[in-house]
Amino acid sequence: MTPAGKIVIDLYHDSGKVSGVQIASSRPEAIAQVLIGKTPDQVLETVPLLFTLCGNAQAYAALQACRAALGIATEPELDSARDLLVQLETLREHAWRILLDWPVFIGLAQDKKALASLLKFDALFKRHLFRHAEAFKLDSCLNVDTDRLMQLIDDLEALIDTSIFNGRLVEFQALTGEAQLQNWLRQSNALPASLLNHLYGRNWAAVGQNNVACLPEFEEEVLSRGLQRQDLSAFSRMPHWQGRCFETTLLNRRLSQPLIADMRGRYGNGLIARTLARLLEVALTPSQLRRLLMQITDLSVLPLSGAINESVGLAQVQAARGLLIHRLELKQGRVHDYRIIAPTEWNFHPEGVVAQGLKQLQAENLNDLQRQAELYINAVDPCVQYALHLTDSRNEIENHA
Repeated sequence: MTPAGKIVIDLYHDSGKVSGVQIASSRPEAIAQVLIGKTPDQVLETVPLLFTLCGNAQAYAALQACRAALGIATEPELDSARDLLVQLETLREHAWRILLDWPVFIGLAQDKKALASLLKFDALFKRHLFRHAEAFKLDSCLNVDTDRLMQLIDDLEALIDTSIFNGRLVEFQALTGEAQLQNWLRQSNALPASLLNHLYGRNWAAVGQNNVACLPEFEEEVLSRGLQRQDLSAFSRMPHWQGRCFETTLLNRRLSQPLIADMRGRYGNGLIARTLARLLEVALTPSQLRRLLMQITDLSVLPLSGAINESVGLAQVQAARGLLIHRLELKQGRVHDYRIIAPTEWNFHPEGVVAQGLKQLQAENLNDLQRQAELYINAVDPCVQYALHLTDSRNEIENHA
């Protein structure tokens, strides 16, 4: 596996109010360069080995980019199955934060047993969706056991209901506004309810609210033209669009949900809207998996088209943490250039949504300021480890005087 690097966040404060934020990334710029010179088949063998987080999303984006560069026809049934695997992976990534990180914030025990149970589902779904469990190859074939998959989805939903919602999943799915949410919180002793009540009790619901907009959805042609005008190396490190920083997080995907729309109208894009968006995405995943399974109706394999083109392939996949972009250029059947723009590059841009959100923080003491920062960073969610350093601005001034 290629080293993932980490993000270093320096937060400067004065009397409990943040006075400056600096974000630096040691994520390796050349992670995609190991793919240069490889054939598309070799790319698809290598990409899953490079990423321990969001491996399905990365493999799917690589497959789509290779397929586009080769001029291969789309595969609706197979892609529905792949979408299902990415959705399952997204659920797992959210559950990791909920079951391991959220308890630490409020002094409760982590639930490693439930997470371990969730981790087993990926291999089971692949086995009952694809021949030889090979989902992200150019010659992948479906081998769908619908009855078994439906049972797996039911089992997954039951595990979520028990471990995360403490038996009140159905009620949470029905929430459409803050009044209903408050009622649900009064009746629930689930882990998420404890965290949400903590945010309300500390008056931290709007913590991190800022004016960074959500990244718009791109048509392939628009994105392709935009990337052609970019220095791709610089863009991959610090992406922007039309001169602006944007965020691409799970919040983007849930803006149209009534509950999120209501909470965003009250608290902006602060902590409580982000926390609820994660919970809602978890709550809705089983029904989305059932819908995708129903779309997989034709078990025939679509033929691959044409000869290899010296062309560009572009792919967009909604990964757990936001929009993932892969772009490759083939020459004589091998990769001439490969770029990966992950959500973390948008969100942890030096002027991006994390930096702007952290600049809004203020607290009565240093411990609260650090906890606010940790909650906000966790809510946006980097795909690598991070180090947070708090520095008193007055000491900095004294040191430089």
